[in-house]
Amino acid sequence: MKTYHRRSIAKAISWRVIATLTTFTIVYILTGKLALAMGVGVFDVTSKMLLYYLHERGWEKISWGQLKHPLSDIAVKKELSDPDLDIIRQKLKDLGYM
Repeated sequence: MKTYHRRSIAKAISWRVIATLTTFTIVYILTGKLALAMGVGVFDVTSKMLLYYLHERGWEKISWGQLKHPLSDIAVKKELSDPDLDIIRQKLKDLGYM
């Protein structure tokens, strides 16, 4: 199962918005300094978004825990051969669709 880079980027951004607002709020509550809280927030969002993206892409290279599509062994062609159609029919029967 492949995940597109755009999905990883969108997940990183959405999570970082939540996490950075949390960090910003904690720093502001502890110090009462808005400029410091904003500075920490900017550094936090930049560094952790990059690290999350790299973490996500690294996990994408690990097949453990990913489900393999039952038809993923069939080569993609413009027209399916009779043996390919037989494989598809058998897989669909095995899965209970036929």
